[in-house]
Amino acid sequence: MVRLRDLTHVRVDRVEFESGGGTVRGLYYSTGQSPTCVVLFHGYSASKHNVDLLAFHLAAEGYSALAIDFLGHKLGASSGPLREGADLVTNALDAVAAALRVPGVRHIVAAGHSMGAATAIGAALARQDIEAVIAMATSSSRGRQLTDPTMLSGLRNRAGYVEGASPDAITEAMDSWTARIAEIAPRPLLLIAGRRDALVSPSAVQALFDAASEPKTFEIIDANHTDCAERSRFVVIRFLRARGFPALPR
Repeated sequence: MVRLRDLTHVRVDRVEFESGGGTVRGLYYSTGQSPTCVVLFHGYSASKHNVDLLAFHLAAEGYSALAIDFLGHKLGASSGPLREGADLVTNALDAVAAALRVPGVRHIVAAGHSMGAATAIGAALARQDIEAVIAMATSSSRGRQLTDPTMLSGLRNRAGYVEGASPDAITEAMDSWTARIAEIAPRPLLLIAGRRDALVSPSAVQALFDAASEPKTFEIIDANHTDCAERSRFVVIRFLRARGFPALPR
């Protein structure tokens, strides 16, 4: 039996703030003043729409979620170029600060997909008050792993959707953050791999997991690279509950 969730009570509010020389815009999903906010970061050349279903699910389960568009990602709504790879973490940190300004929010979890997952790691390295990290479909040493001509061609073609930093510059920034994944401890970490992911294989995510320190959790779900975020929603909720993050009563 499929359990259908009523999402009509989920409120979605627009959020914007200055960051990295531009204006970052996002959506805040909630059903009230939840004490826990999951700040969500999308992947390369995508937008906050990539994490929309996950954000709705989090709100329906009593958490809140803030999903932003990184600067330079023109499928989204934010203004201005992404000047350099490091500005991804700048945007992320400013998003965390915006979430903490919401009345009632006391706990922050950083979560992301692909490029956004590496950014979530980088943000947690910079802010100790990020209490947990959820990383979907990402790995370390991407600069060395992306050698397949088809994959490289796809990344370069998608660069047309991103204004500012080059794919190589963004990959370099991502690798600098994932290389330090062990420093997330003692905060809990959830790594999620898509069984059908042709861009970031489960074995690559497993290698990143092996480099992390406890407490950590590894999940493989039935997903490809693109739909990994939305298909992660049940394991994300299970992780948040297991780690004791408080939510509004359903």
